[in-house]
Amino acid sequence: MKCSAIYQWLLLLLPSVIHAQPAEHHFSLKDAVHYATDYHPGIQRSSYELDKYNQKFREQLSGYLPQIKADAAYTNNLRLITQIIPGEFLGQPGQDQAVQFGTKYNASAGIELTQTVIDFEKITGQKLARQSRRIGLLDKQKAAEQIVYDVSTAYIAAQVTFLQQEIVNENVQRVDTLLAMVQIQLDNGFAGTLDLKRLQLERTSLQTQLQSAQMEYRQSITLLKYTMAYPLEDALSIDAQLAQSTYGPLVGQRQPRQPVEYQLLAASRDLSALRHKQAKLSYLPKLSFNFKYGALAQQNHPNVLRTTANWYPNSLASLNISIPIFDGNFKGSRVKQLQLEQLQIELDLRISSLQQDKDLSNASHKLDASNANMVTTKQSMALAADVYNITYAQFQYGYTPLKELLDMHLQLKETQTAYLRAIVEAQSAELQWLKASGNLALITK
Repeated sequence: MKCSAIYQWLLLLLPSVIHAQPAEHHFSLKDAVHYATDYHPGIQRSSYELDKYNQKFREQLSGYLPQIKADAAYTNNLRLITQIIPGEFLGQPGQDQAVQFGTKYNASAGIELTQTVIDFEKITGQKLARQSRRIGLLDKQKAAEQIVYDVSTAYIAAQVTFLQQEIVNENVQRVDTLLAMVQIQLDNGFAGTLDLKRLQLERTSLQTQLQSAQMEYRQSITLLKYTMAYPLEDALSIDAQLAQSTYGPLVGQRQPRQPVEYQLLAASRDLSALRHKQAKLSYLPKLSFNFKYGALAQQNHPNVLRTTANWYPNSLASLNISIPIFDGNFKGSRVKQLQLEQLQIELDLRISSLQQDKDLSNASHKLDASNANMVTTKQSMALAADVYNITYAQFQYGYTPLKELLDMHLQLKETQTAYLRAIVEAQSAELQWLKASGNLALITK
């Protein structure tokens, strides 16, 4: 009776346990890239950096908005200041008198407004803040492109290791079939023990390769999760088929664009030009307006807020001009430094342009060669498979010895390895071309 109750309890618990198991999420390459660009901490960090640039613009803008502040003070003169006054002022010539001035309690309150009228440095500072924000956008784009490149590389590596796993598993099945056949031949006296041992040795070697391929696949999936910022404990599956070029249709659009690194250098050049302009404008005068209004109460009673307290208003308005005359050649040195910085950035732009041309040319040649090599190795693998099948048929009828069949099997494995290597090289070349041509964003479309 007790066992029956436990059994019923387990039946009730089983659906919830099954339901609690994490579901496996399938990702295509595009899905993986979109997930990474949405959730990767590097992208989020770039977004925070962009928000900082936005706040920097607001900071610069505040310099041309009215600055208003209020102040209040309450003073208790614990001991009033005593001063010596000549007796002539009090009708007592020759007799100095000690006199205390002021009142024991003083209170004041006021409000002050300051407005910048003309300050060309601040105007240029706002333009600097806008340009810094543009650099922030490019930094975010650069981070996104790097994540796209890393995720694509990891995804292709996972696909290749899965394909390798499948190929080794097919080879294991071929050898298992041969083992069963040779065992029958051995039992009937048509094969020797050495033939069986050879096949068993080949089976062991393939089993080791299969275990290595399975481990590499698990590691590649873990690396993919890491580059995607996907939870490592959650299950993930990918598109297993890699029959043709992943980016074939995209690479056909050979329209090179300026890489984001070049755009960042160009934006830095514009930022340096604005800083140079700001430094030169620092020679110009600055004009500002100031207005202040307040009230002062002085009495010997501590309660300055009573109705009988006398508050005496005061106010002022001023127009202030500041004209730089001599600063020890500080501004001149600053202007010269920024001129040299602009020349350096111009040279960096030239170097970057030459680097892009070189990388694009190398990537294009490598892409053409690796694609041609992948087609050739695939044909060689198919041809080796045909030769193996023919040799296997001949072995079944006793026309071909086992050694020749094993040689054909070894050749088939070599062509399979060459094909896997060619796939990796082709996919790597395509990614390098997309990066060099500034077209990595095409992967997400």
